[in-house]
Amino acid sequence: MSCNLLFFSSNDKDETLHQRTQLSDVVLSKGITKKDELIEFLRPELSEAFECKVGFWLQGSYKSRTLIKPVDKFSSYDIDIGVYLFFDAESEGIDSKDVKSTLKDALSSYCQINDEAELQKSKNACEGIKYSTFLTIDTPVYFIDGSNIKLATNDGWVESDPKAIQDWLTNYYSDKADRALMKRLVRYFKAWINVKWQGTGFKKIPSLAVNVLVAQHMKKHDREDDSFLHTALSICEELESTFILNNPLGGSNLLTMPEDSEIFAHQKLDELKAVCLNCIDSSEFDKGINFSNLFQHYFPQVSISSSDGTTGLPAVVTVPEISICRYDKDGNHVETTTTDNLTVKKGDSLTFTICNQDAFNTYSDAQWTVRNVGGQATDANDIGHKVVGRLNESHKRDTSYTGSHTMECMITHNGVVKGFQAIHVQVKPASTLRRKKIFKGWRR
Repeated sequence: MSCNLLFFSSNDKDETLHQRTQLSDVVLSKGITKKDELIEFLRPELSEAFECKVGFWLQGSYKSRTLIKPVDKFSSYDIDIGVYLFFDAESEGIDSKDVKSTLKDALSSYCQINDEAELQKSKNACEGIKYSTFLTIDTPVYFIDGSNIKLATNDGWVESDPKAIQDWLTNYYSDKADRALMKRLVRYFKAWINVKWQGTGFKKIPSLAVNVLVAQHMKKHDREDDSFLHTALSICEELESTFILNNPLGGSNLLTMPEDSEIFAHQKLDELKAVCLNCIDSSEFDKGINFSNLFQHYFPQVSISSSDGTTGLPAVVTVPEISICRYDKDGNHVETTTTDNLTVKKGDSLTFTICNQDAFNTYSDAQWTVRNVGGQATDANDIGHKVVGRLNESHKRDTSYTGSHTMECMITHNGVVKGFQAIHVQVKPASTLRRKKIFKGWRR
């Protein structure tokens, strides 16, 4: 097992961190269609409302091509559409709040004729809508008069030029391969942020800040995992003394956030630094375990091969013995097994229980990570999730997608991995039709 190949492979069919962060073509094409429909609605609506020419410019992760899959099937990805009013609103005494309110009214009108969309709660610097499946569209609004470009916020008109910062990022590296590496590293960091901030309520490190940090700190190595490790270490060391990142064009702090969110970010960056330092001289398997814990279900499944055993895995004390109870779609018990390779039918449910709980410290945590693979899971934006529980807790999972999936059990105590096991689950269609073979005579 090479962690380098688990990060990135030139073969898009390989299961890699890079591949697992990519939005499916089906999901992205639907998002693009919705984006185009919204623009076509807003163009005449806003032109009449503001009595001026209205333009649109895509920005953010979609524009920089660093979009990643949402963290789970209940989350969404963002497309940012900058709305540009071609007149000097400030000199004409037009309040920025009134401009945002007019835009919000237009978005509300769109939602009334599109039952998939609903208004988001207003943000300081933009309005937006959220769709019922996977997609959020934010619409910051600017006025542009020659070289004068300002963004409408609840606090007034502020200088902002997303096109200029996008050009800065695009041109930071002239070499095509360096640009591609930079975009991949940005996606890796965004995946890490997604899983570590999930459900916390703290403000995330903004996407723009991630892009600027990676551009300024990118370390190029022959191995992709080494590029990530050393880039991450450089970023962590930069931010550990002062949590400030100046906008390279405007000078404003891109990391401004509430104090509690800043404290949480420092904690996560400290954890990231510790993991990266530990990985540098570790074995491939130990690095894989760390990366699996770092990126969770975004990272491809790490497995113990028969040639590895446990003697070469100092981090793993004991392999957890896991009992699997399988039930059919009607709830009838089918079998109980301890195999690490199982074939089931779609609609079956599986309950996982650790049998050798006494082999671990009573206060250990059992981290169960589902990794879904295949087109059905990808198009449903459901590549997996993680649940943490006690050793004596059973965990039930349904089988919703055909394909090859895994359930990973990682036992940790005081932050140290004490046990690891991966169970491969092949999900077949709920029913198959066995056709009769008809004899058609001997071949000549």
